[in-house]
Amino acid sequence: MERFRKRVLVVEDDREMRSLLKDFIEEEDGFEVDWVGDGSEAFLKLLGKDFDLIITDIRMPGLSGLDIIPALKNQYPGIPIIVITAFGSAETNRKALARGANAYLEKPIPLERLRTLIHEFLPNRAKC
Repeated sequence: MERFRKRVLVVEDDREMRSLLKDFIEEEDGFEVDWVGDGSEAFLKLLGKDFDLIITDIRMPGLSGLDIIPALKNQYPGIPIIVITAFGSAETNRKALARGANAYLEKPIPLERLRTLIHEFLPNRAKC
């Protein structure tokens, strides 16, 4: 059976940011959002479900976003990854993209830019 809703996994330790991202993304028709609080939990969640997009914070307890990107890209090469951070710099941006992230956004997240990226990474899959 074909799945119509596009699944987004949010990897973020901050509860308010998870809630904001979940609400924002699910406002769009055709999307559902799951979340986890750290990098280790992300791999467990990916074992049980298919996702179309991953949004990950960089600074989290345990495995950071920068730590998990190479393994995610190796195990799930087709899933785009958007990195978000409140501690951005040109160096962090460079590292994230070099490790395989498809996009990098600094907090506070420019929500219209996030919407545009989702549309670019998931074309013709859902309305944005």
